[in-house]
Amino acid sequence: MNVKLYLYVNALSSLGSRMDLIACSALIFTFEYSAYWLTAFFVMRQVGGMLFSPIAGMLADRLDRRKVMIASDFGAGLAVLMILAFPNPYVVMTAAFVKGMLYTLFQISFQSSLPQMFGSGQLIKINGLTVRLESLVGIAGFALGGFLTDQYGYSLVIACNAASFLFSALMLTQIRWESKDNAKVTSAVGEDGESASLGLVPTWMYLRSQPILLAVSLLTLFESVSTAAHNYGLPFLADRLLAGDATLHGMMWSAMSAGALGGSYLASRLRLTLVNGMLLASFLTAVVVTLAFAGGAQWTVVLLLMGAGVFAGSAQVYKSTILQQADNQIRGRVMGISGLFGRTGFFIGFVAAPPLAISLGLFEMMVLAQGVFILGVICLGSYLKLGKQ
Repeated sequence: MNVKLYLYVNALSSLGSRMDLIACSALIFTFEYSAYWLTAFFVMRQVGGMLFSPIAGMLADRLDRRKVMIASDFGAGLAVLMILAFPNPYVVMTAAFVKGMLYTLFQISFQSSLPQMFGSGQLIKINGLTVRLESLVGIAGFALGGFLTDQYGYSLVIACNAASFLFSALMLTQIRWESKDNAKVTSAVGEDGESASLGLVPTWMYLRSQPILLAVSLLTLFESVSTAAHNYGLPFLADRLLAGDATLHGMMWSAMSAGALGGSYLASRLRLTLVNGMLLASFLTAVVVTLAFAGGAQWTVVLLLMGAGVFAGSAQVYKSTILQQADNQIRGRVMGISGLFGRTGFFIGFVAAPPLAISLGLFEMMVLAQGVFILGVICLGSYLKLGKQ
C-alpha cells in the first residue's frame, strides 16, 4: 500500500469521528439530565487526552509507532462499539475518556512518524496536505453526521465511526516504514541528540536546550486557551446575529475550515522561516478572530472567520513541521509535552470562558482570550530573539 494513500484513510477516520460527535450528542440528549451528561462527555474527552499525553509520548518513543497506531485505532473502534452494545451514560462517558486517551496516543505516534514516512524534506508539503484533508473533513463531517443522524438514527453513524477506526487499523497492517531510525533529523533546532533517555525530566531538559521547540510547545498552551474561547463563543455570536438559526453557526465553522484549506497552500508557498511564519500567522489569527466577534453583519463575520482560518491553517503547518524536527529518539515525548500544554489550555479556556462571558460580555471575553494569545506570541518571539543574541 502506498504510504501517502494512508493520509486519506486517516482523513476518513477523522470524518467518522466528527460524524460520531453529532451522533453521540443526539444519544446523550435521550438521557435524563442530558445537559449534565453532555458537559461530562466533553470534559471526559479532554481529561483523557490531557492526562495521557506524557505517557503517550513515551510509548511513541519506546515502541514501534506503526504498531502503536494500529493498537490505538483498534482500541478506539472497540470503545465506540461498546456504546452501541450498552447505550447508557456511564458507558458513553467511559468510551469518551478512552477515546480521548487513544486519540492522543495515535496523533502523537502519527505526527512523530511523518519524517520517517516521507522524509524531512517533504514535511511542509505533507503537513499542508494533512491540514487540507482535516479542513475538508471539518467542512463535511458535522453536516453529514447531522443529516445521517436525523435520517437514520445515531446507531448507524456510531457504527460507521467504529468501522472507520477498524478500517484504518487494517490499512496500517499493509504498510511499512522505519519508525526507529536512529539517524538525526536535519533540523532547525540543532544537532544535539544526547537527550534520548526515557522519562519526562530528560524531555524537559531537551526542550530547554532547544529554544524553538520549547517556544512552540509553550505557545500551544496560549493558542488552546484562545481556541477554546472562540469555540465557546461562536454559538452565541451566531445567535446574536440571527437568533435561533443553527445554519449560521454551521456556516461559521465551514468558513474557518475553508480558510484553513487555503492557509495550508499559502504556508508552503510563502518564503518565510518556519518560526517567523508561525508567529506571524498566530498573531494574525488572534487579531482577525477578535475583529470577527466585533462584527455586526453576518457576511462580514463569516468572511473574517474565513480569514482567521487561513492564518490558523498556516500556523498549524508551521508548528507541526517545527515539532517534527525534534530528534527521532525523543520526538514522541516532545509531541506529548506539546499535547499536554494544548489539552491544558483547552481545559482552562472552556472553564474560564463561560463566567467571563457572563460577567464581562461575549466580545470582552474574546478580547481577553485573544489578548492572552497575542501576549504569548510576543513573549515567546522575544524569548527566541534574545536567545539568538
